[in-house]
Amino acid sequence: MKRIRLAGGSAALAFTAATAAAFAAPSRFEDAVLDELNLLRSDPADYAHYVAETRERFDGRILRGRSEDEIDIMTHEGLPAVDEAVRALRVAPPVAVLGHGEVLARAAADLVAEQSRSGGVGHRSNGRGPAERVAARGGGPFIGEVIAYGHSDPASVIEQFVIGDGVPGRGHRKTVLANEFRYAGVGCGTHPVHRRMCVIVLSQTRDGSRPPPPRRPSSAD
Repeated sequence: MKRIRLAGGSAALAFTAATAAAFAAPSRFEDAVLDELNLLRSDPADYAHYVAETRERFDGRILRGRSEDEIDIMTHEGLPAVDEAVRALRVAPPVAVLGHGEVLARAAADLVAEQSRSGGVGHRSNGRGPAERVAARGGGPFIGEVIAYGHSDPASVIEQFVIGDGVPGRGHRKTVLANEFRYAGVGCGTHPVHRRMCVIVLSQTRDGSRPPPPRRPSSAD
């Protein structure tokens, strides 16, 4: 999967073909986010080049949006967080790309629907956390979840997780690059405070059910 760079210098937004399609058909935005996540996972070292370009959108600690649709964000750490992310990605190994999990996607969309009405933030809404939402959709609790606010472009969504500004231990980066995950479901939509939000629920299984035990090596191995 390769990016197509727009004219206008390195600060221009780098699109995947799926990203371009997302603007033409907003219902496909979630697919574009998953494609962007798999672009990261398949070659973190190469993705570091795109994250480095984020430096050009900083004004002090303010990260300017890529377009008028994206809010400007006052970061906690500014450029040092970007530089640390770039260094980490350059030495990160490729990990398995993710397939679509419909149950996971529905659980992600449920949080978007709730917070698009309430204006809330965070993983819990209406008394339910990620595991409860997946269970309500018929899945299991063996999942991870990350949430991005304020971004209307798939690359910006993934970069927020990768950079992890202000996140202790860069937990979001560790989650989106965890090799054990094999499936993900994405839900994105409007937010009354932050304009846009995206939720990604990840799991080792398609529906968050308990993964099978690791295969024991046989005497023939």
